Amino acid sequence: MRFLMLIMMLALQPALPASAADIEVQPTGSLGDALDSASDGDTIYLQPGIYSESLAVNKTVCITGQEGAVIEGGIRILADGVLLSGITIRGSGIILSSNGSRIDGCNVSGCTGSGIVITGSGSSIVNSSITRNGLVGIEIWGSNNTVRWNRIDANDDCGIIVHGADNVLEGNAILENLHDGVEIEGSSNLIAGNNVSMSRGAGIEILNMSSGNVVEGNTIHGSGECGIEVIESYENNITGNILRGNGFGIKTERATNNLISGNTVHNSAEDGIIISDESRCNTVHKNNVSSNHVAGVRIKGSKDNVVIGNSVRGNAVGIDISSSENNTILGNCVVMNGVGIHLDMYSTDNTLYHNAMIDNRQSALDSSVYYGKNMWDSGSEGNYYSDHICQEVCGAYEIPSGEDRKNIDRFPLSSWDERLMDVEFVWPVSGCVPAYAKGLAI
Repeated sequence: MRFLMLIMMLALQPALPASAADIEVQPTGSLGDALDSASDGDTIYLQPGIYSESLAVNKTVCITGQEGAVIEGGIRILADGVLLSGITIRGSGIILSSNGSRIDGCNVSGCTGSGIVITGSGSSIVNSSITRNGLVGIEIWGSNNTVRWNRIDANDDCGIIVHGADNVLEGNAILENLHDGVEIEGSSNLIAGNNVSMSRGAGIEILNMSSGNVVEGNTIHGSGECGIEVIESYENNITGNILRGNGFGIKTERATNNLISGNTVHNSAEDGIIISDESRCNTVHKNNVSSNHVAGVRIKGSKDNVVIGNSVRGNAVGIDISSSENNTILGNCVVMNGVGIHLDMYSTDNTLYHNAMIDNRQSALDSSVYYGKNMWDSGSEGNYYSDHICQEVCGAYEIPSGEDRKNIDRFPLSSWDERLMDVEFVWPVSGCVPAYAKGLAI
């Protein structure tokens, strides 16, 4: 009886899985055959040499290459949890259609299309080189994927394009790609700590109604068109980036409620920061904008934006407002520019106060044909002008227009205190809607 009970107990116990196997493949062998014979959990080791075949990986395996292992063909990863490491892939690239897989230490180059395409979620690409591919270096269509510590360079389109949400691009070197370095067409992605240089288009571009992206701590250099560009997108956070030697530094077009804060922007061929083409409700806050060849900060054809607490130094024009209305310019330190603050003839109903214009060749110029419609004070306090000498009482400051009429700062400040740059603000601005969606042309 006891013997029968023991047999029954053993029969009810689950079968123990077979131990994972190591499978070695020589270049004279077939990687496809090795994959066919493998089971979930096995590791396939590729010895140095060229493997001219394409694979569909439908098992949860590790495929690891010794130095010099090259696959000339394409790899489609279908199973979840696959690891691909140490391999050079040439020809058709990698398609990651699974979840939770990892590409580590691979070289993907010379592919006729994109180097790596991710359609699943939760996968990662790390420590790899994705170079000289015919289209995009890495395309991401899924969510919650991570691209970290890779070199992505000299691809014939963009370095990285993101269509999905909640992906992380961090610590990558994204260099000399033919179009944009990074293009974001999704939402809530993190783009942080990347080195993006020498893109012919934009270093980082956010477009097509993308929102909630964080672009933080990147270094962007030598982009032909723009360092960071936001087009028809809203509520994105662009913070703490270093931009130098780009076409424009940071640019918005028909964009709403974005925060541009704490960036260092210098030596742009055009404007350092430009809010343009019916952009609304954007906040330009505490940036260091210097030595740009045109304007440090420009608002062009846009309204309801706020420029607060910025340091603007050594530009042709410090802050330039053109064909724009109802913008607030507050608490900025504008030093050693050609013109400190300039408003063109078609700008109206803008408010400027608590700004310091120090040692500019000309402190301010208001050419608006809407005479007196721009307010150069808050109703009780105005701006500081280093060329305006106050005695016991600080008299009104006349702001030239380029014609006979003069605009007036009724309450100029007799001195400047940097604490005026610490302005409380709320972002995003409640109730703002995209200008292009509502047809709110200037």
